[in-house]
Amino acid sequence: MATKEEIRAVFADPQIDGMDALYRCIGEMLQDGAEFDNAYSLVIASGDAPANTWIRFCVQCATRFDDPPEESEFLEVLEEFSRRHGVS
Repeated sequence: MATKEEIRAVFADPQIDGMDALYRCIGEMLQDGAEFDNAYSLVIASGDAPANTWIRFCVQCATRFDDPPEESEFLEVLEEFSRRHGVS
């Protein structure tokens, strides 16, 4: 299974345009007090560009791991990056 450091490395070099917008969308909601699960669900349900970016990123990541991470660990790193990079 992928380690947290391997997951972070993929997020640090996403190879997909639009990740900053995804982080910003989720990060702004987190800053306003939303729980990560709710913020994530709202962004994905919107179907807007950040949601499509996330889908493309997940599909592309399937080939970057020999042993894919657990979904919960992948989302933990998304939350981490959203909190760190989400607010300009």
